[in-house]
Amino acid sequence: MYIYYKESARTTNDRPRVTRFEQQKPLGFEPVTTLALIAGELQGPIFLVEPIHRVDFSNTTGARIDCAGHGHPSPDVEWLGSDGSTATEVEGLRMMMTNGSLVFPPFPGEMLRRDVHTATYRCRLKNQVGAILSREVHVRAVVRQNYDVKVYDEYIISGNTALLRCQIPNYATDFIVVSSWVQDGNVNIYPNGNIGGKYTVLSNGDLYISDANPGDGFKSYTCRTLNKLTGDVHVSAYPGHIIITEPKGNVQPRVTVEKHSARHVALGETVTLACVAQGWPVPTYKWFKERHEQLTGLSTSDRIEVSGGLLRIYPVMLEDRGKYLCWVNNSAGEETVQVTLTVTSTLTASIRPAVQTVDVGGEALLECVGGGHPTGRARWLHDGRAVAAGPRLVIDPPDRLVIRSLTKPDRGMYQCVIANEWEQVQATAELRLGDSSPELVYWFSEQTLQPGPTVSLKCVAVGSPPPHFTWTLDGFPIPENTRFLVGQYVTVHDDVVSHVNISRVTEEDGGEYTCTAHNSVARVAHSARVNVYGLPYIREMPKVTAVAGSDLVIKCPAAGYPIETITWERDGQILPLNRRQRVYSNGTLVVEQTQRLEDAGTYTCQATNRQKHSSRRDLEVQVIVPPKIMPIPEMTNMLREGMRAAIACQILEGDLPVTFRWERNGQPVVQAAYGGSVPSGGATVTRLDEFSTRLVIDHIASTHSGNYTCVASNVAGTERFTVPLTVNVAPRWTLEPSDGSAAAGQDVILHCGASGHPEPTITWRKAVGDTPGEFKEFLFEPNVSLFPNGSLLFTRINKESESHYLCEARNNIGSGVSKLIFLKVNAPAYFPSKSKQVQVVGGEQAHLQCTALGDNPIEITWRTQSQHTIAHQMDQRYSIREQLLDDGMVSELGILHTYRQDTGTLTCFASNAFGQDEMTIQLIVQEVPEMPKNIRINDQQSRSIQLSWSQPYAGNSPITTYMVQYKAGSDAWSAQPQKVVVPGGVTSATVQNLRPAKSYHLRIIAENRLGMSEPSQVIQVTTLEEAPSGPPLDIRAEAKSSTELVVTWEPPQREMWNGNLLGYYVGYQEVDSNMSNSVSSSPQPSYNFKTVEMGPHGGGETILVGLERYTTYSIIVQAYNTRGPGPSSHPVTATTMEDVPNLPPDSVHCSVMGSQNIHVSWEAPPLSGRNGIIQGYKVTHTPIQEWYDKEDLITKQTAQLKTNLAGLKRYTNYSISIAAYTTAGDGIKSHPVFCHTEEDVPSAPADIKAVVSATNKILVSWLPPSNANGILVGYTFYMSIIEDGREEGTHKRILSPNTESHETVRLQEAATHQFWLTASTKVGEGESTRVVTILPSDTVPARITSFSRDIITPWKENISLPCHKVGIPSATTIWKQQGNILEPSPRKNITIDGTLIISVAQSGDSGNYTCYVENANGKDDITYRVRVKVPPQPPILLVIDSHADSIHLQWTDQGDGGSPILGYVINYKREQGDWEELQVEAGTTSHILSGLWCGTRYQLYITAYNIIGTGLPCDIVNAFTKGTVPVKPKHSQMITVNATVVTVWLDSWGDGGCGILYFIIEYREHSYSQWRMVSNSVQATERVFSVTGLSPSTQYHLKITAHNNAGFAVALYNFTTNSALGMNMVTELSPPVSHSGDKPFYANIRVVLPVTLSLLVLTALVALVYLIKRNKLNPGSCGSQAAIGDSPSIAQLQNKQNRDQQYLAVSGRGRQPIPQVPDSPNFKGEGNDYMEDICPYATFQLTKPAYSESSYSGNVYSGPYHSVRGSFVYHDIKPNQSDKFKMGHNKEPEYTKVRRKGNRLRDPHSESQESDNLGSTDSEVKKILTLHLPISEYDTRDEGDDMSEGSDVSGAGATEGFRTGAEVSSSSSETSLNGVGGRRGFPSRRGKAGAAAGRRHVRSSSGYSSHNDETTFSISNYPSFNDHIHPPSRFSDDTECETNVGQSRRKRTVANPSMAQANLPRETFQINCLGPECSNT
Repeated sequence: MYIYYKESARTTNDRPRVTRFEQQKPLGFEPVTTLALIAGELQGPIFLVEPIHRVDFSNTTGARIDCAGHGHPSPDVEWLGSDGSTATEVEGLRMMMTNGSLVFPPFPGEMLRRDVHTATYRCRLKNQVGAILSREVHVRAVVRQNYDVKVYDEYIISGNTALLRCQIPNYATDFIVVSSWVQDGNVNIYPNGNIGGKYTVLSNGDLYISDANPGDGFKSYTCRTLNKLTGDVHVSAYPGHIIITEPKGNVQPRVTVEKHSARHVALGETVTLACVAQGWPVPTYKWFKERHEQLTGLSTSDRIEVSGGLLRIYPVMLEDRGKYLCWVNNSAGEETVQVTLTVTSTLTASIRPAVQTVDVGGEALLECVGGGHPTGRARWLHDGRAVAAGPRLVIDPPDRLVIRSLTKPDRGMYQCVIANEWEQVQATAELRLGDSSPELVYWFSEQTLQPGPTVSLKCVAVGSPPPHFTWTLDGFPIPENTRFLVGQYVTVHDDVVSHVNISRVTEEDGGEYTCTAHNSVARVAHSARVNVYGLPYIREMPKVTAVAGSDLVIKCPAAGYPIETITWERDGQILPLNRRQRVYSNGTLVVEQTQRLEDAGTYTCQATNRQKHSSRRDLEVQVIVPPKIMPIPEMTNMLREGMRAAIACQILEGDLPVTFRWERNGQPVVQAAYGGSVPSGGATVTRLDEFSTRLVIDHIASTHSGNYTCVASNVAGTERFTVPLTVNVAPRWTLEPSDGSAAAGQDVILHCGASGHPEPTITWRKAVGDTPGEFKEFLFEPNVSLFPNGSLLFTRINKESESHYLCEARNNIGSGVSKLIFLKVNAPAYFPSKSKQVQVVGGEQAHLQCTALGDNPIEITWRTQSQHTIAHQMDQRYSIREQLLDDGMVSELGILHTYRQDTGTLTCFASNAFGQDEMTIQLIVQEVPEMPKNIRINDQQSRSIQLSWSQPYAGNSPITTYMVQYKAGSDAWSAQPQKVVVPGGVTSATVQNLRPAKSYHLRIIAENRLGMSEPSQVIQVTTLEEAPSGPPLDIRAEAKSSTELVVTWEPPQREMWNGNLLGYYVGYQEVDSNMSNSVSSSPQPSYNFKTVEMGPHGGGETILVGLERYTTYSIIVQAYNTRGPGPSSHPVTATTMEDVPNLPPDSVHCSVMGSQNIHVSWEAPPLSGRNGIIQGYKVTHTPIQEWYDKEDLITKQTAQLKTNLAGLKRYTNYSISIAAYTTAGDGIKSHPVFCHTEEDVPSAPADIKAVVSATNKILVSWLPPSNANGILVGYTFYMSIIEDGREEGTHKRILSPNTESHETVRLQEAATHQFWLTASTKVGEGESTRVVTILPSDTVPARITSFSRDIITPWKENISLPCHKVGIPSATTIWKQQGNILEPSPRKNITIDGTLIISVAQSGDSGNYTCYVENANGKDDITYRVRVKVPPQPPILLVIDSHADSIHLQWTDQGDGGSPILGYVINYKREQGDWEELQVEAGTTSHILSGLWCGTRYQLYITAYNIIGTGLPCDIVNAFTKGTVPVKPKHSQMITVNATVVTVWLDSWGDGGCGILYFIIEYREHSYSQWRMVSNSVQATERVFSVTGLSPSTQYHLKITAHNNAGFAVALYNFTTNSALGMNMVTELSPPVSHSGDKPFYANIRVVLPVTLSLLVLTALVALVYLIKRNKLNPGSCGSQAAIGDSPSIAQLQNKQNRDQQYLAVSGRGRQPIPQVPDSPNFKGEGNDYMEDICPYATFQLTKPAYSESSYSGNVYSGPYHSVRGSFVYHDIKPNQSDKFKMGHNKEPEYTKVRRKGNRLRDPHSESQESDNLGSTDSEVKKILTLHLPISEYDTRDEGDDMSEGSDVSGAGATEGFRTGAEVSSSSSETSLNGVGGRRGFPSRRGKAGAAAGRRHVRSSSGYSSHNDETTFSISNYPSFNDHIHPPSRFSDDTECETNVGQSRRKRTVANPSMAQANLPRETFQINCLGPECSNT
């Protein structure tokens, strides 16, 4: 059964009711279930909880922002970002709750994200109706951080108001409020609204203390703050005080608040405006408010309170906004403070109407009503998106949104958003669609089918109200037939579904079906054909009625399919007959502009198919005529009130009956039957006949005006005609004007309003004179405005506007109306000018006038600054005169004799019955100025002096000029001395054109318009020296090496020194073709400068080091003295010597020319890397294979940039590198390129064997070709059979290339078999082997099918030596090594098939291995020659020479381990530095290590590596680069002093041969012990540095630390700054100086006491040294020996002599060098202090914390990390205790852990563990490694692995010694005096153990730091430590390894081999941590 629904009757605003009806299911239909729901009314979203505009929170508290709404259906809540995108959850930072809240959880400060925590969000509510957005939510998260609150002391003149501020950091001011002030720690002062008391705390936290007196200076004030976000309370750490000062003369007011500020306050709150100043006499305060560009005085009232400088307004109203002016004045001057007050009230917004329903096509109007202040233009949103104005969407001012031609997308939610600077609000409205036109959303399509099946046609439409469907077939209703069923229903989504079901369709049912959806708005239709096969058939057509004048459209209802033609006929004639008729092929007939006579009648439709079958049917057409109204004339401007009006309406044509009705302005006037009449508002409607009607109004009035419409209707249509009717009305008053009065200055409005038709015009006129009679126009006056409604506005009315005024209204109907009124203006007393200034010369008379305007009588009084009224009768100095004016009064105050104290403010008060006002007059008594004071010397040069002074009392008249007079110190003042004149506004001057180093006297005179002051005190100043004015002479330069130049010169001419020369600057730079050779006083900035001290004869000599090789340099020399450098010399040039190229050739390419030829080409090295003239190139090529000998390295020499390499191996990959060479030697080789020669035919297989393997089988075996010359593709096996002397043929067979044996069947037992073999590549078949023959035999003797061979293998690999055999009976196998029978062992094992396996091959396994087999029928043997290759032996390293930045190294090889050496790795480290490494190519025996630090000790060792691995390192070599720490200058060379600045001449330092890197400058006052840092990074290029901010006449200590690569030097200087005047006054005498020389030194306690203390300390040190020497006998102690250093330079010896007793110098190397002869073998360079008495402890790689900067961790030395086939290298044997004493010294033990770049460790078992080297064994190596590797990085070996007996005992001993442990001392270089150079000694191990070892920061040679690879720990301390694990000797940091130039290193003794064989299992190792590092593991 089908269920259908149809729409029942409903009203317009109701939702459709749904009615259900049922019908039996037609045949062939599937059941459909439809649910009809009557849903509740939809409602758009609205906010129930809207988030606030700003949300601030702390990261420790987090925040939650709620957002909730209501609607139907319930809206979804989501949050949007500032860009409109949806805000998603951010783990741990931002969460979205299910209830719509946005949550920011607490978070750590480092997780702050600006896009999350400092962002703008909006909440969006969205449902089916639409979407709305909340106001913008500005979120700001603040990371909680500590802050300090401070209160500074304030200096206050007694009697003034003090202001204390709570100083809060800027980053916290937004969230911190001052909660209270605490006085003396116990009295709380809270913010309050009272401003009249002693204390006032304003809203910003400022504390005002009025009338401060000396008693207030003893009180302390602390401020307490509250963090609004976290609730934290902070109190200022130190209290503030007010310091009361007594005035010294008049002080002009000085404002202590901002002079221009802005305040914001909300409506209804309280605001206090502050105006505070200091002055003497105590200033007075007056507040004014600016109104209409005029200032109005403020005084205390109901809402306003004024107290001193504070103005309080409560409650604040909107009219209080504006500018406020505070005028502060006293007798010394005046100041003003301006405050702009902004008043805001809470914003509100609403939209009218809130819900609006508008039909589609209509117009919607939304008005946004905003409140609050200030407001801006509203922004409109539609469903959360901004509304863009356009033709349909119009935004009218002020805030109206008009939507025209409403469409369906316009419905939804609308918002208006109003915002200002402080807040934002929004309002919401819903726009619903009323009636909208239908819209089809689904329709059926055309179908063609045979008769019989069922057809269902469906249409779906939407609209408002829901549409109704009608169905037609060919334009006619659906046939009334039981087979047709039409139905429709409404879904829950308001979709209307309609369908037509046709059961058992026949050909008569075919045609065009149309579904039409229509509602009250419009209709929409869809048509499609249903074609049913059959004969033509035309259905019956009902009578059709057409309207005359309209088009007639008829579709012939033809059925059947297919149809050939459809025609129309009328009266037997085929249509069309005229142009108005059209017939279409689908059977449609169109008749345009139908006419009754021509078109009414019978029409015939005929349908025909191709078989000429046809069908015909007639149609009757009737034409009806609509009515047409005759035009009616307009009735405008012809009627007046009281007349009679009549309007007639008649039709010209139309079918009867016709009905008439009248409408006025769209509303019906009357509804009456024919012939009747009903009055309506005084109107009568009369039906005259069938064709006309009339409307009559007997007494017309203005209310009858309007548009009258006659409406005529019949069945054919309706006609309308509208006639306008107007009634003229004379003017009449709606608002009659009346007399009025107002106070001057106010705004006045005079109202005047009238009505009438036409609209009357209102005019105003003003009477001429006092008596009205004549009137004039006055609207042109600037303060008069006329509103459109007739009201007259006077802006700020004045007395001139008082008069009679006439208001008149006219509209040319009648005489109009008019009214005369009088406007009275009351003028209060006021002053046009509020203030003025009067100047008078002291002693003269003063006359002060004030003019008050206003209505008389006016009373004027005078008051003094203290507000006392002046009574001239009581004081004869004063006189007052008054005079009346027409509009006011004038008063004059006279003062007979003026004094300075009369300066001040006088007030003139005026009042009358209507108001009062005051005027202030500033009286200034002027005098000549006082003399200038506080003269200071600001700048003192050689030819100029700059001085400044304090401005004196100007005598109340501006100082016009200052005269600085000066003379030579020895001269007397003349009548006209030399002078410098400066303007009066300047308090500084520069006296120029002076002579250097000369004494001058200076004085200053001030002058104003009244005269000159007395001269100031005289000061004496001496000018400074100047820099040298001439260059050095005779500059000579010559090369010393490839990186050094020797420069010598003579001093400048003596008269150009300009003082004592301190030294020279030697500048050098590479020669540029654009360089100028002219002398310049300021050399080019590209020069590098070196400071050199002056020689004994004035000249100088220096060596420039670190230069580029074979490069021409330009060299200049400048002399300098205390004032700086002089001009530079003419440049001279010199070229460094040639050197080997340091860059390889570029663009190396190789190309293969065949199987034995390669072509190589390249480009010359870059010019910068040639270092000389290229003499040629060396091309080295070698095959890349697993093994090769030195003979395989072939070098070809050529002078060209290309060459051919011939005679190469076939199919071999060659490595080719090229090096350029100069006369100095070979340069760096290029990176190798690789080329592979082409394939060729292989050589013959290396060997072949044929043996009888069975009685009927032969086994042939062979070896691969020696030279495959390519990839083998197979072997060709040849077999020949010879019987009875003839060959029966050769058999050929192809075998796999992986096959090395082949067994064949003996075909003929009596025949001889011959075999041979060839190998093949893709090129072809190679040579054949020899022919082997097998003779006939009936036995199978023992034979070996394997071959004798040479076996070459790297060590520690497994070797397999096969010995495959045949024989019957089975043969026995015996292996011999070097002729001795080999017994199986764990490392050498013989398998079942006779193969010998050698595991972990050692070099001792090299030799001959022979396999013997034998049976009864024969025997055989083969021999393997095994050679095991190992890493190279350690080279012997020597230091040949050293320079300032380089060390020349040379080494010799001790053995290559059986494989050619591939290269060397030089490891080096500077003292206190990290290990670095350098790779050197093979074939070289020397290298210059460059780029080193000057004057620094370096440790070096070298390792060699081959293809097997890296060999052992050599002994560590110690060497020194040349140079010393910086050389300190003398006091006289170093500093110059004035009153507040000390100038440091840094260019006077000597660099000691090493360039100075930077300076550290510190100073302190003599009475303080704490040094103040000025700068810790003063660059060496800054020649002069000034320390400012010093106090005059104060003793200071200055400490300067100079750093270079050799260390640092510290210099201390004592100085005293000059007096505040810069020097002593001429009139002052210096007090006598007491000299220590007046009495013997032993009577001076300052001498005796230090000497006595020094003797006591020296005695204690001697005793301590003696005790230490005795403790040296302890067997566990360790020692060190002094190193052999380089000879000191001449500069060093000279610098030592130049030490000045005025300062103390501390060497950067620790202690000072001991004076020794430079050539002595015991000479030791500066700073070579090393650790003593250090005991070992192990280094473990555990967790990876960071390292400290020290490269020493206790006594453990951390070595470098190899970059070449990296390995851990720990090799040597620990000497026993007795051997230590035999050596004569104690070796400082160290373990070195070799580090590799990239933080990747090498396999410790793969290389550098050669058991045969230096007598060490694998077990010893593994034992050492276990101390340095984590457990996972090593493994234990089987005890049977070639261990010596007793190894267990040694291992146990070592284990026990490790477990028991001993105390270990540790220290760090961080405690040394110099952070770069020296180290302090370490305490004895017999003392208490120190802290855990420091961690070392290791820097790789690539420049970056690696600090996460190892941690050094000390072994836990125990009472005894008998057996120590000592490191190898070559890794000691002991200075024994140091060597002189050319001196080879002394050999070490290897002892205690049993300890070297000790095997420590992993479980025996135990780490006991001491110190802070343990907590990190």
